[in-house]
Amino acid sequence: MNVQERPVGPAQRGFTLIELLIVIAILGTLAAVLLPNILGAQKSADITATEANMLRLSNACQAFEQAYGWYPPDDLRSRAKEVEVNWKTDNGQNTGIESLVAFVSMGNKGGTDLSDLGDRITNTDKDEHGAEQKKLHRKDRVEVADAWGMPFAYFCMSGLGKAQNVCTPTGDVVPAVALKDSRGNYHGHKGKFQLLSAGPDGVFGTSDDIPFPRNAD
Repeated sequence: MNVQERPVGPAQRGFTLIELLIVIAILGTLAAVLLPNILGAQKSADITATEANMLRLSNACQAFEQAYGWYPPDDLRSRAKEVEVNWKTDNGQNTGIESLVAFVSMGNKGGTDLSDLGDRITNTDKDEHGAEQKKLHRKDRVEVADAWGMPFAYFCMSGLGKAQNVCTPTGDVVPAVALKDSRGNYHGHKGKFQLLSAGPDGVFGTSDDIPFPRNAD
C-alpha cells in the first residue's frame, strides 16, 4: 500500500521573509523600550550598594573616633603613640582609603571587621603593608572599592583641601578632590571626613560623583 504524501497546508508552512522581519522589528522595539529601564534599575541598585558600603565605612570611622578621640587619618600617619604601627612607606596611590582601612582594621579597640565586604576589598596598586591588619588577617595594603570597581577616596579634616591619587582597576592613576556643596562647604561628617566615589562613569570630578555623607541642600 502506497503512502501518499500529505499536501502542505497553510498551518504547516514556515515564516516568510517579511514575517521574520516584522518579528525582528517587534523584538527590537521591545528591547529599545525595556533596556533603558533595566539598565536604570541596575544603576540605581549599584548606587544604593555603594552608599551602603560608604555608610559602613563612615560608621567604622566614628567607632574609631569614639575609641581614640580622633578620626582615622588619610596619610597612614598615626596621631598617637598608642596606635603607632611599623608598616611600609606609602607609594602615593589610594593613600586615603588605604589609611582608613588600615587604622580601623588594626585591633579590637575601636576596630571594625570589614572582611565581609568581599570583592569590594581590592588592591588596585598592588602594594604591600608589611604589618598584618588584624581584623582582615591580611598584609597587603588594601582599599575598598565602589560598585564599579573604583577605590573610594577618603579625606580627613586636615586633608580635605588636598588632591589624592587613585589607582583605577586598569592601573591608571587619576586625581581625586574632595567635593563641596553649592554653599562652598565640603560634604562630609560635620567637616571631619569625606568619602568619595567616582560614580557610575568611573571618573572623579564629574556630575555623578557620590560624596558621603552628603550635605543637605
